Amino acid sequence: MEEKSIKSLSERAMYYGTIFGGVMIAANIFYLLGLSSSIFSTLFLLLILSSPFIAGRLAINYRKSEQDNQMTFIQAWHFLIIMYLCAALLTAIAQFIYFTFMDNGYFMSTILQQFDTFASMEDIDAALRRELTATADLLRSMGNRDIILQIFFTNIIISPIITFFIAIFVRRNA
Repeated sequence: MEEKSIKSLSERAMYYGTIFGGVMIAANIFYLLGLSSSIFSTLFLLLILSSPFIAGRLAINYRKSEQDNQMTFIQAWHFLIIMYLCAALLTAIAQFIYFTFMDNGYFMSTILQQFDTFASMEDIDAALRRELTATADLLRSMGNRDIILQIFFTNIIISPIITFFIAIFVRRNA
């Protein structure tokens, strides 16, 4: 019975992770559109800030529909980690498709232009100017795959921390 429950939890976490991945892909689209329009930048910010609440809501929906409204902290954390990892994988695939077939250097040139604009401002500190220049040089040396892998691994490292706090609110004991 316990093995069926764990398999079901993992399977459903992947399903909800796919839904959450769609939210993260939408956030990435709003980020890219926000590079040239402030309204999309605001939508990106709202979507990113609300993403832990969306993840929590998805986990609560799972708890209510398939766990008889009972879920331990460990079950909730396990569910959320798998959900976040599936979402990160789906987002990385979407980013790979975007950077490989659609970007044509738009993202990197826009970001580097912003770094160069900040670095050329006269009222910033020299240390900050050096740091901006060094970061821009690092970005110039990175390829699209390097950026995608960096984002993916950052998501993998941050996910257990974020999901720990979400699981506190998702859990419900008998």
